[in-house]
Amino acid sequence: MKNVILSILLILTIAYPTQAQQIAELCSEKPRLVLIIIVDNLNNEQLEIVRRECGREGINRIYNHGTQFTNAYYDAGGNYAGKNLATLFTGAPDSTHGIVGRQWIDSFTNKKVDAIYGDAVNKEGKVDSLAVPHNGQLLCSTIGNEIRKIYNHNAHIFSLGFHPEMLLWSSSTNEGEPVAWLDDVTGIMRTQNVMDTAAFKWIDEFNSKRMCDIYINKIWAPRNDISKYHEKLYFSNERGSERSFYYPMRSAIPIHEKYSLVAGSPYGNQLMRDFAASALLCGDFGKDDIPDILTVEFTAQPSCGLKKQPLDAETEDLLLCLDDNIASLLKAIDSSIGMDNTLVVFTAAQGCYDIKSTDSAQWKSKGAVSMHRTTALLNLYLMAIHGQAQWVRNYNDYSIYLDRQLANERKVNWDTLLNETASFLTQVKGIGDAFAAKDLRNIYSTSPVIEVLRRNYHPKRSGDILIHLEPGWASEQDDGSQLTQLWGQEFVPLAFYGWKVPRATIYERHNMADVAPTICQYIRVAQPNGCSGTPIKIVSE
Repeated sequence: MKNVILSILLILTIAYPTQAQQIAELCSEKPRLVLIIIVDNLNNEQLEIVRRECGREGINRIYNHGTQFTNAYYDAGGNYAGKNLATLFTGAPDSTHGIVGRQWIDSFTNKKVDAIYGDAVNKEGKVDSLAVPHNGQLLCSTIGNEIRKIYNHNAHIFSLGFHPEMLLWSSSTNEGEPVAWLDDVTGIMRTQNVMDTAAFKWIDEFNSKRMCDIYINKIWAPRNDISKYHEKLYFSNERGSERSFYYPMRSAIPIHEKYSLVAGSPYGNQLMRDFAASALLCGDFGKDDIPDILTVEFTAQPSCGLKKQPLDAETEDLLLCLDDNIASLLKAIDSSIGMDNTLVVFTAAQGCYDIKSTDSAQWKSKGAVSMHRTTALLNLYLMAIHGQAQWVRNYNDYSIYLDRQLANERKVNWDTLLNETASFLTQVKGIGDAFAAKDLRNIYSTSPVIEVLRRNYHPKRSGDILIHLEPGWASEQDDGSQLTQLWGQEFVPLAFYGWKVPRATIYERHNMADVAPTICQYIRVAQPNGCSGTPIKIVSE
């Protein structure tokens, strides 16, 4: 086993031919492996710019020889990546899968619920330190569930990355699938639902190499001539023509975040590449005709520097290094499984980005709406009308919860309270409109925003009032970041490559709910039981 692990890094540095290796048998009737690559915080604009500098063996191999979608989108209406990923793996909108945000108030128990920690949270939303993350709050099945129904545990489903809340949505909801993520305290890959069997001994062996202790002693500086980077070419007047970067990974950071700089650097993505290659070469992925799924999370969000625009020099450098990591991962598949037997899905969890620190007039928003401040003002307004009390219970993204029990005790008409709240919110600068959630079904409108709100609304989990922002406004988060918001759709990169996938460009809009039924159609299992997406018909150019 040690020799196998030690050989992985060597394999990744060997040059393989561009085309998949010739194998004795013909392309399998269905993919033996589905590799889902999710890049955190990557949008279409960043990808389009950086692809010009990428080589031919990584991202461009996927895009130039596979099927790329120029208008793939999630329904806008929230800033929690988990709700998008739940849609990706179930093919269902929030109104069906139930993940309406990071946390919500359950209408039955009247308690705050966390998307991956369940009811192990207090009234302030703090998670119990002993709580175990899981996707048990999903209300419908995933691709993993449907595979398990047919092949039980003979199929291999595994996810790895930086954050458990980015990985757990790929798991089946009956039994948690194996996941592994980087612990930025210990620097090792922490696991969950991994059985202590010989099949996973490679994980212990990988962790014993202590790769993060090697990376923490490195420096992150530009890999290429920084004068050729997008920021230098087009925004040097705003950033300074002499600007560069030089970040020691061992900086003065709290001990409980010892490896956090590594996680958001090229070395973090390289670690994920090495771990994924170990899974491919030491695990049982793609060894038979039973479809397996490997989900790998990379990041496009740098841990160093102050983001001044969506494609600053640090982000571009991070993506260029990521391109090399993806290229070597594809080569590992060439050698171990064969691309003819592998379906690669390349995408992102979110298309919005933080613009708080931007110093470019071109990227500045009209303003940012803080739900924390807005709901505080709302509560003062309602107190002025109905008396001292906490009328606003909580908020979740663009969903506001009022206290119905309090309204009953004070004999305040519920519909009146909802109308007063909506009327107040529409006067707030940056808020486009506000609706009583219970009225959504009765609103006749051809506006795409209304349809998006309907797909985001779950009657047992969403708030009493739903809002959407005006175009050009950002949403200010509790941590101070300001995330861009789009009018109805949140566009993300999407491309298919490998097994029987033709070379094509799809310009029509496709909801990301279409991805799950497309994968299920390819691997020949039933669609998830809440799926409303439509399998994508891909025609060769």
